[in-house]
Amino acid sequence: MNDYIVSEEMRIKLGNFIKNKRESKNYGLNQFCMNSDIQTSLYSRLENGKVQKINPYLLKKIAKGLKIDYKELYIIVGYLEEEETITTLEEIDLALMMPTVKIPLYESISAGCGYEPGDAIDYIVIPELKNPHLYFSVKVVGDSMEPTIKNHSIIIIKKDVEIPDGSIGAFIIDGGAVVKRIRRTENENILISDNNIYMPLILRDGDVYHECGRVVKVINDL
Repeated sequence: MNDYIVSEEMRIKLGNFIKNKRESKNYGLNQFCMNSDIQTSLYSRLENGKVQKINPYLLKKIAKGLKIDYKELYIIVGYLEEEETITTLEEIDLALMMPTVKIPLYESISAGCGYEPGDAIDYIVIPELKNPHLYFSVKVVGDSMEPTIKNHSIIIIKKDVEIPDGSIGAFIIDGGAVVKRIRRTENENILISDNNIYMPLILRDGDVYHECGRVVKVINDL
């Protein structure tokens, strides 16, 4: 979980949100932290937007204490997009009771991004969302993003959207496609594998590459 770095804008938004929620329920800071089993100094820094790396399990604790859905907090910090709803096979079964849409499943990211010819090998059904034409799916082969994305998982990619710092995206580099987590600095972008046996890819000014889209969902169950 050491890679969950949140941008300053998102940190401030999160801090304001949880502070307003806590105060609206008349929970004192110390009282809330004690009841939620959260270190007071850490939570205080969260409310003030000072914590760079925010553990998802901590957000679940906060959500439970505030009596809200933890996904609200995940969306604020960019761990989920509003369209994301599928997590388990049970949720897929439930989703099939709702309006749905089919999106194509490609053999490769390059085909889905239009960088190589290729018809969809199949279609997968997901809950209905806005602009479904922007989404496609790919079956991942390889372990470079484990444990986040397991070998043979299906990933759903939203094309032509900004990939925030710390998020996972699909990239075209030298004609090949990779799925990596991006770290943005002033002079370079670094593509990192969650599996630390793989070396980072450093992209500097002048390097030719294309950011194909953001990975918005991983379906490991399938």
